[in-house]
Amino acid sequence: MSDWARRHLYETMLPFWARRAYEPETGGFVSALSMTGERLPEAMRSCLVQARCLYSFSQAAVETGERWAHEAAERAFACLQARFRHGSGLWVTAAAPKQDGPRDERLDFYDQAFVLFALGWWARIGGGAAALALAEETYAALDRVLGDPAAGGWLEDDAGKLPRRQNPHMHLLEAMHALDEAGGGPAWRRRAEAIVTLFLDRFLDAETGSVREFLTADLQPASGEAGEVREPGHAMEWVWLLLHHQRLTGDARVLGPARLLYGTARRDGCDASGHLVEITGRDGRVRDGSHLLWPQTEAVKAALAMHEFTGVSLGEAEAFLQSLRRTHLRALGPLWINRLTAQGEPLTEIVPTRLLYHLVMCLTEYLRVAGSGAGQPAPAREESARR
Repeated sequence: MSDWARRHLYETMLPFWARRAYEPETGGFVSALSMTGERLPEAMRSCLVQARCLYSFSQAAVETGERWAHEAAERAFACLQARFRHGSGLWVTAAAPKQDGPRDERLDFYDQAFVLFALGWWARIGGGAAALALAEETYAALDRVLGDPAAGGWLEDDAGKLPRRQNPHMHLLEAMHALDEAGGGPAWRRRAEAIVTLFLDRFLDAETGSVREFLTADLQPASGEAGEVREPGHAMEWVWLLLHHQRLTGDARVLGPARLLYGTARRDGCDASGHLVEITGRDGRVRDGSHLLWPQTEAVKAALAMHEFTGVSLGEAEAFLQSLRRTHLRALGPLWINRLTAQGEPLTEIVPTRLLYHLVMCLTEYLRVAGSGAGQPAPAREESARR
């Protein structure tokens, strides 16, 4: 499996996407390809896609040292800088492909989290101190524009959209870990600890071992149907993040919740096919049994972290990865199927670029933890503190 993962990631998938998803005429990465691998036209280009491409190719450059990966990351960063920076210091949601075209000026929390995450990886391959300084500027603007000192956390966007979600907070924690490990300084670790506290206080439903997805303006559980929604894929993401947070900080508060979330997600969110379903309820019953690609990658990551830090069998991660390979990747070369019915029938006809982020992290983590001679062990807490 390790040989396949390495070949698929660095020979089949990423070099193809570095070439095919990039539009040289306009200088950015498109949001999707067709199922035959052709760029799909779009009126507006996504900030999220540029940020996720910046991360994906930066990590590939870190792992391989290949020039194509570095150049692709440079292109993603150049597009972000040229088209998406807002006067507030944040980053707008979308921009027309051409330099003088219109922009969608909304300031979305989720987008900011991914720009920060990408900057943490860009800093490792060429961005250096300038990337870390840009991350500090972005975070200061995020606090100023979207921060909610009364209830905690950050607003969904600059229009105060409701309901609020745990999801962008989760990805901001991921960004803080990346910036900490890139040498951004102890402030990122302190900020990460504050988000973990927010998770324990507001997002964790300890009674059911699940994660609250939607919340009120003051971060109380949302009422009605929204308050019942649970996404097993997000629970798996939190498992991976919490265990790596403990690796970085020694915070023992997270071990119990990580184990609890993993057990619930496996029990309620994993169907007979071995896949994670899209949505369950707080009661554990399946609400949407379709199989999106990204939750399968998060199940692999969570199982790898449970193996690495708690001794769960590596076979659990292997089984999740085998299922992902068999159904969503199939014999599609560098492409994939984003969504399947519960019976395994494809539901989508395009290949979203944004999913590179999930696949790159899933496969690089697999190679690091399970691959023979692939990658280095996760640094101990004392080692990472010196970065």
